[in-house]
Amino acid sequence: MPLSPSPDLSSSRRLLLTGVLTTLGVLAYLVWRVHDVATSLGDTDDAMRLVLVRDLLHGRGWYDQWVGRLQPPFGVYMHWSRLLDGALAVLNAALAGVLAPAQAETAMRFVWPLMWIFPVTLAGLAVARSVGGRSAVFVCAILLVLDISLYVQFRPGRIDHHDIQITMTMVAAACALVQGDRQARWPALAGAASALGLAIGVEALAFHALIGASFALGLMADRKAAAAARAYGLALALASLAFFTLQTPPSRWLLPFCDAIGANLVAALVVGGLGLALAAALADRLPAWGRIAGVALAGAVAGGVYVALDPICLHGPFASVDPRVRSFWFDHIQELEAWPALLHEDRNAALHSIVAGVLAALAAVWLAVRGWRQPRRGEILLAACTALAVAAQAKAYRMEDYGLWFGTPALAIVLSDLGARLLKDRMIPVALMAVLLSPATLADAAIFAAGRGAGHPARVPIDRCYDTASYGPLARLPAGLVLAEPDLGSFVLANTGDTALSAPYHRMTWGILAAHDVLAAPAAQAEAQVRALRVGYIVDCPVHVLRTPQGGLGGDLRRGRPPAWLQPLSRPGQALQIYRVAPAAAPQGRP
Repeated sequence: MPLSPSPDLSSSRRLLLTGVLTTLGVLAYLVWRVHDVATSLGDTDDAMRLVLVRDLLHGRGWYDQWVGRLQPPFGVYMHWSRLLDGALAVLNAALAGVLAPAQAETAMRFVWPLMWIFPVTLAGLAVARSVGGRSAVFVCAILLVLDISLYVQFRPGRIDHHDIQITMTMVAAACALVQGDRQARWPALAGAASALGLAIGVEALAFHALIGASFALGLMADRKAAAAARAYGLALALASLAFFTLQTPPSRWLLPFCDAIGANLVAALVVGGLGLALAAALADRLPAWGRIAGVALAGAVAGGVYVALDPICLHGPFASVDPRVRSFWFDHIQELEAWPALLHEDRNAALHSIVAGVLAALAAVWLAVRGWRQPRRGEILLAACTALAVAAQAKAYRMEDYGLWFGTPALAIVLSDLGARLLKDRMIPVALMAVLLSPATLADAAIFAAGRGAGHPARVPIDRCYDTASYGPLARLPAGLVLAEPDLGSFVLANTGDTALSAPYHRMTWGILAAHDVLAAPAAQAEAQVRALRVGYIVDCPVHVLRTPQGGLGGDLRRGRPPAWLQPLSRPGQALQIYRVAPAAAPQGRP
């Protein structure tokens, strides 16, 4: 019997059903594999996000994002989106109506990231349908199920901003790629998704710029694209302004920022969006050169406004990071490491990222060559987004998610084309090809091959320093100021009633430097600094790398030789070593 052809899943009904089935498969795997939501608060940003949500639930003002429990007495103004804090607080409050408070919080942390899997999966399938051939959705579904690393930011407990940012980026791209839409709903949804994604965080700014540029180029090339461009531009401008004013205190409306949406970015989005909409509205009255000039002028003015309001933002979201904290902290953040550094620190993660990146880059080239005779907007946009994502993930590991999410539908299109040409689009051979050439399969093969010649890997100590139970002994002590490495600061706030001198956030340079200077100083000098800062406890995680001189206080603690003015409160072998600062001795000659 002849083999059945690959199923055509391109109809809206079948696409939706495929999205549901794919999501159910991923959900089943994640729920089966992830069991640490009740025992750990996730990573540092998950813990800090929970602190902000709790504050909001306990009466903190909507516009009050000042965190006084970090680096007292100065505190720090968090640059994170209040929209996300509010959404999490609403979900938590809803669950608290049927569950005990602690159970509601755990359920919120479990449910929230899983909620975004269906829309992001459906968006990925829609991208494959818009650009690919008959079996592209079928192949894309296989790839989406196989590579679980796509869902790192969607695993239970992940309440940081990445999942919704990725989802909004893919939704915007999918809506921008809809072909033959007679209404303005999909371009408008693309503009609104970009606005929400950028209000939550600016990591995907470059991808949203490409999506906006695709509407602009479409209008330049054909006045028939005016309706889509107008809807997108108006939605982008109005939604950006609405989200910005909703989450930003009025006192900060005129302040520019590089690491979050500020006056500079919202002004650029409003100017660019309204400028594009105006050019689209006048498209029927303008000659081709006038239409092109109008769109180009709108883009140039928008870019000029962004740069003029804060030129330093040309150097990226972390342009203002103090160079003094780079050598011992910022330059060692894993999610900001390029492939060479990541390969040295975490070989398996690096190999997966590199293999997936190479496949995505090849897919981008395929898309560019595929339509070179008659370039299509969809192929150009997907190829550009995929190529940009690969370049970004090669430079910073945190951008791997975008490489995977753009690369998966791009690779599905390539495999669909190959299946049609080489395998006559037969279902079983095409499915086997998708499995064998998926990033997950090839990355696992690369990791296995690299491991065979590497000998026995060094034994890595188990890291329990982020586990909630590890902070129990500290939580039972009287509240005080805790001095520790930056990565522990968020967990100190989330698990205890203490304050923290440092935490891994680039806006609190003073606290990070103060804590580092204490741990780097000789014990006698460190005592004076500790007392001047009014530190109550010093907490150390021995399995973490401590980038301080061996002769400093940090080195003494790692060697088990605390000075007399520190009282050890932990047993040997406990995950966290807690030291209480002893009261200062009374000056001699005084009663």
